[in-house]
Amino acid sequence: MSRLYLGLVLHNHQPVGNYGFVIEDVYEKAYQPMLEALERHPGVRVALHTSGCLFDWIDRHRPEYIERLRLLCDRGQVELLTGGYYEPVLPMISDADKLGQIRKLSEYIEERFAQHPTGLWLTERVWEPGLPSPLADAGVQWTLVDDEHFRLAGMRDEQLDGYFITEDQGKRVALFPGSQRLRYTIPWLNVDDLMAELRRYGESATAEAPYLVLGDDGEKFGAWPTTYAHVWEQGWIERFFTAIESAADWLEMITPGEYMRRFDACGLTYLPAASYAEMMEWAMPAASSAAYRNVMHQLQQDSRSDVLAFVRGGFWRYFLAKYPEVNTMHKRGLRVGEKLGDAGNRDAREALWAAQCNCPYWHGVFGGLYLRHIRRATNTNLVRAERLADEASGGSTGVRVSRGDIDFDGHEEILVQTPATSLLVHPKLGGMISEWDLRRRDLALLDVLARRREAYHDAQDAAGRSDASGDATNIHGDVRVKEEGLARALVFDRYRRGGLQEWILAPEATVEQFSRGEAPALMEPHGAWTAVIHEAATSTSIKLSRESGDWRLTKEITLPSAGERLGIRYACTNVATEQRSAIFVSEWNLSPPQSPDGDDRTALIEADAGSVDAAGPAGGISSVRAFAIRGSAAYALGCDADAAIDVWHFPVESISSSEGGVERVFQGISVSVVRRLDLAPGETAEFSLAWSVEE
Repeated sequence: MSRLYLGLVLHNHQPVGNYGFVIEDVYEKAYQPMLEALERHPGVRVALHTSGCLFDWIDRHRPEYIERLRLLCDRGQVELLTGGYYEPVLPMISDADKLGQIRKLSEYIEERFAQHPTGLWLTERVWEPGLPSPLADAGVQWTLVDDEHFRLAGMRDEQLDGYFITEDQGKRVALFPGSQRLRYTIPWLNVDDLMAELRRYGESATAEAPYLVLGDDGEKFGAWPTTYAHVWEQGWIERFFTAIESAADWLEMITPGEYMRRFDACGLTYLPAASYAEMMEWAMPAASSAAYRNVMHQLQQDSRSDVLAFVRGGFWRYFLAKYPEVNTMHKRGLRVGEKLGDAGNRDAREALWAAQCNCPYWHGVFGGLYLRHIRRATNTNLVRAERLADEASGGSTGVRVSRGDIDFDGHEEILVQTPATSLLVHPKLGGMISEWDLRRRDLALLDVLARRREAYHDAQDAAGRSDASGDATNIHGDVRVKEEGLARALVFDRYRRGGLQEWILAPEATVEQFSRGEAPALMEPHGAWTAVIHEAATSTSIKLSRESGDWRLTKEITLPSAGERLGIRYACTNVATEQRSAIFVSEWNLSPPQSPDGDDRTALIEADAGSVDAAGPAGGISSVRAFAIRGSAAYALGCDADAAIDVWHFPVESISSSEGGVERVFQGISVSVVRRLDLAPGETAEFSLAWSVEE
């Protein structure tokens, strides 16, 4: 029997912007217990990665953890890994940002733990063939991907007993294959069965020093649903670590860095762009993702391992096309990076790096993009980084207008920025606004996610009951539902949610119908609008026009060069040959201003000395001239109309997946200015709105 070597690589991370009480809970259930278990079992050696943003929280709230971890490092029990400081998906950011973020975390580790990290945790195991060059430049000698990456290159499982060398432009890095089998069985499998499986693997291995590596989230050891009782209260880890120490005659725990120093590589390899299998499934369009999962399930049932070896899912970067909201954040980050250039403002660069935290840029079994507080932190950092970049370059005065394909979608956009406000207008996408920022407040007002179909919605009826079992559950298994009746709450939007989106509805339409996308529409917010820009010393205006369904509509946006104000003027003409009645709707999907320590679900509409909860059921306010939208912040967003209007409102809520199950998630509010139209042939109705910040 060959002596079997076992590697355990733990990855601890919490997103930028996560709630403090959530991080506290995970610390108590996963991070601290694992530290204590390692202290009790000196024969267990692990590699550990902690993201820089999590280290920041630990430094502030649990500094004793740092000292205890330092002792484990000093006695050679823990090897620390570097990575992007704020846990970015490395291929999505520039090489300069890759180097900067990796060096920042490596320097932190060297300063606090007196270790020089040689290994890197590859965020979400997103590998692309161009990575070896920047990784090598950052001093990285090895990283870990899934064994799935190797299988996609045509390699067989029995070949994956060690590590391999790859390169790009002559710059090399070592790649370790992480075992999907171990990832699915630890900590779910009975310890005796797990040890027997490891022993059988060692007995059948033909390599001189066969090496199995588990690389996975530290949170699965206590913080995932049901795992705290299983792993800690019922003693799974204690049994596992004790068994490892008792098997020293045939099993040795060794970190990847130490394994590299003792043993040669298995050879040269080149891997395709890939991530772990689940991520490649999630990255596909919803219909394709569901179909792919069905095919995989059928092949597994039929034991077609010969076919499964050649079946793969999508490509991580497709998330940028799948979700326009993700693309907007990513392309804004590229825009900020260009403004910063090689030097730039240190605070702006740090804000940009924080905005590159991967969590809101994708969605799968975890909430990711769908978690509004995480997305809000990213947009806050992006707005702040761009403001600081403009201030550092001296370009923060007056009005600046840019035209071009700013978000890389193949259409021309118009970016208008003042020191106080930023607007991104899409003439070819209904003339909507996707970015409306209060720059001095670092606030992205239009941070609202559209309700769209996901692959797991297809399984929701079958899983439409709450799972009350207490069994330890792998979150990559069946869909859980955290609330009864969610299938009835599924609503899917036809268009991306933004601002300045116009609908002309049949006169009998109701706000309830509108909230569910069921209102009979005569004109919808899509199609190409012509755009004419007029720039003056004190303001810039954009006049957009479109004709559809016997309606001609123009809207003029006016952005002053100073102040937090935005003017909108509409002209709606009946170009039909008969009298027409309709409801005109100017829809704005808003994220109300919130204070850092306030309830971020607060969404009130104040009008006529009263207020309504816009996060509650769909409703309306009749015949007002002004209203204000307030969150928990000390200021509000006010809207004044030149004549009486109605105001429709409803919460935008997605039905989305998290590690705990499928749940209802508040994304923001839809607020619409509503005017009743009754126009003779050729008649035009004109009206205007004025948005401003109210302190």
